[in-house]
Amino acid sequence: MIEFTIEKSFTLPEEVVWTIVRDVNSIPKYWRGVRELDVKEVSKNIYEGKIRFAFPSNGRVRITVDENEKSLTFEYLDGPIRGYNKVKVFKGKIISEWRVRMSGLLRLSENWNKNHFMQGTEHALERILNDAIRTVDNT
Repeated sequence: MIEFTIEKSFTLPEEVVWTIVRDVNSIPKYWRGVRELDVKEVSKNIYEGKIRFAFPSNGRVRITVDENEKSLTFEYLDGPIRGYNKVKVFKGKIISEWRVRMSGLLRLSENWNKNHFMQGTEHALERILNDAIRTVDNT
């Protein structure tokens, strides 16, 4: 099981950061482990469909946008990864909480994958915050 939480603090308006996080269509721009995302809204703020990972492999994903909690949850339903990554904007922080299990032979490299996922998450959160800074600077 791969479990970790990464958080980064910021002094930007939370709404600017949340607007970037909640944009389902821009997920591959920030989360480089997601090569392609083909999801459709199945009910209000719930998206389901196919995900193509960078390593490469495919799976099924459900993405839930919770406006009240300011969170976006990736639920990996089928494929090489099962579990979730929850990204939350809360009190001047952006937080990513991972709880996933690798399937098949990928379990043999879970420790390496954990470090790789942690590094990828750090970079994704940095990309989101950098775009938020550019947004604020351009207004």
